Amino acid sequence: TTTLEDTSYSTTGGGHSFAQPKKSKGGKIEWPIVILRGDGNVYILCAGIDTDRPKLQGPISILPQVDDNYGLDSCSLVVVPSLPPTIIIAESSGKTHHALLLEEESPAERSLTELDSSLVLYPCEWYLQVLETVELELGLAGVDEARTYSCPIHLKRNLLNESRYFAYHNAGLHAVTMDFTRQLVQFVENDDDLNEKYPLFNSQSRAEYVVCTKALPNSSTNSVLGFALLSSPPGILLQLASGQVVTLDLISDHSKIRDWNVAPGGKSSLATDSTLKKMMKDSFQDRIQTILKSGTTQPILKLDQTAEPTPQESFELLTQATKMLREHYFVKHEKARQEIERRVHVLKLLKQQQLSEIDQLQQEKQQIRDTAERLAENYEDICDKQSALFKRAQEVVRLATLRLPKGSFSENKFADMIEKIGNATRQLERNVDQAKQKITAQQVQVEQKQKAQKERIVALPTKQEDIIKQIIGEMYTQIEGCVTDVKKMSSVLNMT
Repeated sequence: TTTLEDTSYSTTGGGHSFAQPKKSKGGKIEWPIVILRGDGNVYILCAGIDTDRPKLQGPISILPQVDDNYGLDSCSLVVVPSLPPTIIIAESSGKTHHALLLEEESPAERSLTELDSSLVLYPCEWYLQVLETVELELGLAGVDEARTYSCPIHLKRNLLNESRYFAYHNAGLHAVTMDFTRQLVQFVENDDDLNEKYPLFNSQSRAEYVVCTKALPNSSTNSVLGFALLSSPPGILLQLASGQVVTLDLISDHSKIRDWNVAPGGKSSLATDSTLKKMMKDSFQDRIQTILKSGTTQPILKLDQTAEPTPQESFELLTQATKMLREHYFVKHEKARQEIERRVHVLKLLKQQQLSEIDQLQQEKQQIRDTAERLAENYEDICDKQSALFKRAQEVVRLATLRLPKGSFSENKFADMIEKIGNATRQLERNVDQAKQKITAQQVQVEQKQKAQKERIVALPTKQEDIIKQIIGEMYTQIEGCVTDVKKMSSVLNMT
C-alpha cells in the first residue's frame, strides 16, 4: 500500500491514497484510489494495471451527516489497511476524522456541478462512517492562538503499527493511536461474540504531542519540512526549517502504547463492596501512581535558534510552564497527599479496632481456660464416683447370685463333678510340690558326696609301699643291664 500525500486533485488542496485491491465484475484486480478535495468531498477512482479508462465514483456519502461536511479546509488523507479500511481525513484547523470505508448496499447517483463537465461520475459503491474526531493542538496548551492557528497537516501511516499514524505540520509532530483498529481485527478473526469483552467504538483515540515547534503566539514557526520512519531500530526522523534534524526512538510494541484490557459490560462485582473494602483491596502503590499519572503529554520544544526570544516572550513561556505545573502537577500531588493522609487515618482506625479485638480475644481465652479447668475437675470427680458405683454393683450382683435357689439334679451333678475335679487338682498340686522337695533334697545330698570325695586323700600301708619300691628297683636294675648289653653289642658290631 502506498500513500501519496502531496498530490492534489484540485487547486483547493487535498490528497489521495490507495486502498486495498478488489476484483471488478470482469474479474480484473483494481485498486481503489481514494481522492480528497479541499472542500471535504471524497471520491474513489478504481483503476488496475490494464485499465483503459478508470471509473470515478463519488462524492462518497459521509455519515453521520453534519452541516460543514466534516470541514471545508481538508488538506490530507491517508488509508489504513484495516478490515474494513480506515480513512483518516485531516483539516488545517487541527482536526482529524477517523472513518470506516464500508460498502454501499444500493449505490445512488450524485451530481456535482463544480467538477469539469467532461468527467463522468458513476454511482459510488462505498460510504464513510465517521467514528470519532480527534483535535490536535497546534502549539503549546494555554496559548490562545493555538486554538485559532491553522496550517497544512500532513499524515504519515506507521508501517510497523497499523493502529498508529503521525501528523506533522508547522507547529510540530503528533502521534495518534487509534483504539478501534485492533478491536476490529480481533472481532473479525474470532467467531465468538466479543461485544462484552471489547465494546467497539466505546473509547476515544489518543493524540500525543511529540515535538512542538511553536511555543509563543508571536514567535516565528520552525516548520517540519521532512518526516521519515526508521524501521531498524524503530524511530522517526524530522527535518526542521531551522536546519535542525531531530531523531527519536519509537515504541513498536502495541501493548506498550495502550492497555487494551477493557472491562466487560454489566455491573462489576466490586460495586457492592464498601468503600473501605475497595480501599484495602486495591494496591496503595498503584493508587498513588494512578493519581500522580499525568493525563497530558508535554512535547519536546524545538524552537528556532536563530532568533533570541524577547523578555516578554520568555515571561509568557515561563508563565505557561508555571500554569502547567500548578494545574496539572501540583493538584495531583495535593490529591496524592490527601489520599496518603486518608490511608494513614484508616490504618490507625483499623489498628485501634484490631487492638480492641485482641484484648477481647484474650479475655475470652482466659474464660475458656477457666471453664476447661473446672470441667476437668468435675470429670475426675465423676470418674471416681462411677468407679465406686461399679464396685458396689459388682458386689450386689455377687450377693444376689449366692442367694439364688438351688438348681436341678443335672446342675447338682455337674457341680459335684466340678468340685471333685477341683479336689483332684489340688491333690495333684500337693504331690507335685512334694516331688519337687524330694528332688531338691537328693540334689543337695549328691552335691555333698561329690564334694567329700574330692577332698578325701588316699594313703597306702607301709608294707605295700615297701613291696612297690622293691619291684620298681628290680625293674630299674634289669633295664640298666639291658642297656649295657646293647652298648656292648654295638661296639662289637661297629654300629656306633
